[in-house]
Amino acid sequence: MMCTRSTIAAVACALLAAAHGCTNILVSKGASSDGSTHVAYNADSGNLYGSLGHYPAADHAAGTKRDIWDWDGSFYLGSIPEVNHTYNVVGNMNEHGLVIGETTFGGLQQLDGHGTGAIMDYGSLIWVTLQRAKNADEAITIMDQLCQTYGYASDGESFSIADGDSVWLMEVIGKGSERGAVWVASRVPEGSITSTANQARTLTFAQDDPANVRYAHDVVTFAQRKGLYPATSSSKDFSFSDIYDPVTFGGARLAEARVWNIFNSVSKGAFAQYLDYAQGYNLKNRMPLFCAVPEDSKLSVNDTMYHMRTHFEGTWFDNEGVVKDDIGAGSGNSPYRWRPLEWKYDGKGYVNERTVGVQQTAWTFVAVSRSWMPDALRGLFWFAPDDSSTAVRAPFYPAITKIPASFGDPIGQEPAAGVPYAVKADAYNMNMDSAFWVWNLVANMAYGERYNAVYPQIQLKINEIQGRLFDEAAAMDKQAAAMMPSDPAAAIAMMTNFSVTTGDNLVAEWRTFWMFLFSRFRDGFTTTTTTSKPVCTEGQTKDCTFRLIPDCQETGYSDTWYNRIVTENGAKYAVPPAANANDEAHKAWKMLRMQKKRA
Repeated sequence: MMCTRSTIAAVACALLAAAHGCTNILVSKGASSDGSTHVAYNADSGNLYGSLGHYPAADHAAGTKRDIWDWDGSFYLGSIPEVNHTYNVVGNMNEHGLVIGETTFGGLQQLDGHGTGAIMDYGSLIWVTLQRAKNADEAITIMDQLCQTYGYASDGESFSIADGDSVWLMEVIGKGSERGAVWVASRVPEGSITSTANQARTLTFAQDDPANVRYAHDVVTFAQRKGLYPATSSSKDFSFSDIYDPVTFGGARLAEARVWNIFNSVSKGAFAQYLDYAQGYNLKNRMPLFCAVPEDSKLSVNDTMYHMRTHFEGTWFDNEGVVKDDIGAGSGNSPYRWRPLEWKYDGKGYVNERTVGVQQTAWTFVAVSRSWMPDALRGLFWFAPDDSSTAVRAPFYPAITKIPASFGDPIGQEPAAGVPYAVKADAYNMNMDSAFWVWNLVANMAYGERYNAVYPQIQLKINEIQGRLFDEAAAMDKQAAAMMPSDPAAAIAMMTNFSVTTGDNLVAEWRTFWMFLFSRFRDGFTTTTTTSKPVCTEGQTKDCTFRLIPDCQETGYSDTWYNRIVTENGAKYAVPPAANANDEAHKAWKMLRMQKKRA
């Protein structure tokens, strides 16, 4: 699989939107094992610094303005009036257990509000709303008001919105040069999940069920006025996705396939009937918006984390070269592919599979909202920077007043989220005390030909640490809940100390784990402690060595990969047969000595 520099340059612009692809999972109370709601989010971007933002709760004087900066481009969009009081927000969750995530679907280019003078881009829409809304219903209302009042400066977005009681998917697209946006919000039915991954998923929708479906008053008439939907057609037949984001081969294969992978796994194979759609071969076989979860398979938080790590294992899309041979997997059977997603060779186009877990994720979280907990304890935000497949997630309570310096960003993904005392680092400048860079060090050990050796080690370590953190968070829940009625300030102080200490300690532990991986899998060897003579104790001179001599085992390649080498270029590497037994023995001895070894 080869691509020239000119080929890559030719497709780079077309793939720019895909560089910020994201995956979300939305879990209703009735689909979770403990009655909580979940929103999982992989924020995929190669140029974002994966940090944890913090907006402290605050009171604002009348006339105060809030600056709005474009999240993707980091440029100033304008300012809006601030409200009297804003809530505490940690990451994508606020002190009331409200969480908002997103994936970008883009949609029709002529409806992009970028550069039109609109003020509210999709990133600001998330964080401004989190500071102003207590629950999902309020969030939908506020997001609509912000768009209509100040203009929507982005294109198509799928927002995942949840509180302790309900989970909603709100799909929004701008009006181009006109102010505002059109949208449809659908509540996830109890006992079901949904997922979104860079393709609008709302088709037709109930227009007489406000408890479960909300929408912009002109979502249909705007399309008719713009000539996108016939004026003579019934509004009941209106499909949001088909009109505002028509599915293409890429929309199915690079976006909806991730949703299919999650749905098919959760439903125990019930979505096999939609495989041809996920492959991009039958675009009329659209998947339903929701996936019912079997009663005996409700999702724990750990289960949701698992689904955010997947790479199409065991499916038709498998790119590890396990289900079928795949040269792209390399000798280590790696599911990772270097970008671009689409590439050309000899004038023909090809595609790499776009998996849920990807190397260029900036940060990942699983946000849990629990309606039965006291307000300040309702949310629990499991956060990690970098690749969700290789990340252990740290617990943060959204009511805390401080975050770990190792997880913060002194600049902020947008200025209001900056943490002045945070470790000085960014997506270009490395710091070994930065969680983002330490998590990257671990993840990069698994990429390439050592994947099949390193990745299982990482998963074992995640299981060990994540299990411990689940227990520690459960214990903190109990302590803080008991203290909350009599001394809420002390309870929040205790939760803050827990989150900060746990986060900083985890950075140190994960850095030590990276050192273990690096020492064990360096230079193409698998290195272990010596299996021959031990290191001498004080005064010992026999049957020992004065320094540690580790055993560096040669890893070689799999038989499948050796077969490829022989088939494609065997003549170059062929060794002539030895003339006699003595010659064979001498060659073997010489090979040992070249490696500083003896038989």
